[in-house]
Amino acid sequence: MTDEFQASSPSAVPVKPKLKPGASVRKFFLTARGKIIALTACVAVLMLVGVQQVYSRPMTDTFVRAAASIIPFPAISVDGTTVTLKDFLTEYVALEQYFKEEKKDGPNGDDLEVAIADTIVNKLAIRQLAQRRGIAVDAVRVEKYYQDVIASEESEEMFMRDLKDSFGWSREEFKSRVVEAIVLALQMSEEVLGNQDDQRGRREIIDTAYARLKNGEDFAVVAKDVHAGFGGTLQSDLGYVKQSVIPATWVFAVENLPVGSYTDVLDLPEGFAVFKLEERIVAGEDTQLRLLVVSAPKKTLEEVVKEYLEDAEVKRYVGEE
Repeated sequence: MTDEFQASSPSAVPVKPKLKPGASVRKFFLTARGKIIALTACVAVLMLVGVQQVYSRPMTDTFVRAAASIIPFPAISVDGTTVTLKDFLTEYVALEQYFKEEKKDGPNGDDLEVAIADTIVNKLAIRQLAQRRGIAVDAVRVEKYYQDVIASEESEEMFMRDLKDSFGWSREEFKSRVVEAIVLALQMSEEVLGNQDDQRGRREIIDTAYARLKNGEDFAVVAKDVHAGFGGTLQSDLGYVKQSVIPATWVFAVENLPVGSYTDVLDLPEGFAVFKLEERIVAGEDTQLRLLVVSAPKKTLEEVVKEYLEDAEVKRYVGEE
């Protein structure tokens, strides 16, 4: 009985010693798995602190520039296409160096950030629009544009020296950062101005105005109504214009136009227009034409980009307005 009692007694059952508070946690972090989790947590905390510090400090801060050179922090994103903070700082430093070299007072740090961010957003938008329309930057035009720049300088060597001193760029950096962006923008501008889909709304405006003229409405009244839709800054009365200075794109339409009549709708490089000849005066070797106009400027690349960005997902990690 005694043996059975002792065997079944609670005092005979082995009992685990109780751990002190926190001992089990410390024991876990001594294991391989615990060490990995602890290391990961530390890295995450450091990254979080680092990100907070990078985006809260000015672009001139040494820590920001050092961190950006190591970690690809995002600066600007447009519909998933991202420009890193390192690339953003390249633009920032180049402009800083330019103002310093030229001994000019540039914008303050915040304004400079906003200006660079605006430029990058527009560049990304134009690049994405070009890709959608199957337009690649024309290498021949890039080289021609570069040569035109060089031709306006004393020499290419001097230009390269000034470029290095002012921006810290090489020839290829200048071409890729500046010339290619300009040429692609020019190509896209030409595309937009000649694209019927882009210009459909403006064409409808001038066609409606032309129909009103055909119905006998006063030319000046129609011109005033149309121009009011564009801020009222367009001129309706061009006054007396020398025939010799009228652009070749529309002189053919007015040089032999009967007084009191108007042209058909003209599709000009910059817009759509209808001209009316009020008076013709022959003065010596030149002829002066008194002209009225109803015009609808074509939609520009700037307007197309603005519309595109209204629907695009734009993220600014720096350069917030």
